[in-house]
Amino acid sequence: MIWYLVSIVSRIVHFWTSANGIETAVLIVIIYDVVWHRLNVKWDIKRDEEAEARAIQREDALEKRQIQRDRREFVRKHWQELQYNLIVLNRVTAHLIQSRKFISENGKSENPATRMALEVMVKRMPDLMAEFDDCWGRVVGQLNVFPAPKDVLALEVMVVIQELGKTAGNQQIEIKKETLDALTGLVTRVADKGTLLNVDD
Repeated sequence: MIWYLVSIVSRIVHFWTSANGIETAVLIVIIYDVVWHRLNVKWDIKRDEEAEARAIQREDALEKRQIQRDRREFVRKHWQELQYNLIVLNRVTAHLIQSRKFISENGKSENPATRMALEVMVKRMPDLMAEFDDCWGRVVGQLNVFPAPKDVLALEVMVVIQELGKTAGNQQIEIKKETLDALTGLVTRVADKGTLLNVDD
């Protein structure tokens, strides 16, 4: 076996030494071309893989930014809708307070004009309470589906709205001026939040 390998090597060496310069050059060029081609193939594959990975990263980054933009816009519109609902609730609550106060202070009045106004307000009271309940329910419903995590301001609004629901829903309990003032202040703060172009994620 050893002699066989030695004979093969000997023949290759003999062929190599006996080959002329042109054949040697051709052989070197062929070997170089094969090696260079294989290396190019590997480099092309590597470049393609890296380019594909970068493209995937860019797509992921774009998708993430789009999701963030959509969420910011959704939250901003949510604040704007809450602002509108709070403004309507504030107006209805103020009207309810005025009506209750007028009825309480002038319930025993003998003045014909006052008695007529009382009759109108008493007849209007069920509709006013229904309007209040509707506005109050819209605000509560919106706060309950507010995008997570709950914003601190949204939680503050919920506290005031819960207090308002207890006092307005009970004819025997007076709606506190502090509660209405807090609601008015929240309308302004929610308006500022709603006009922000970039809401915190």
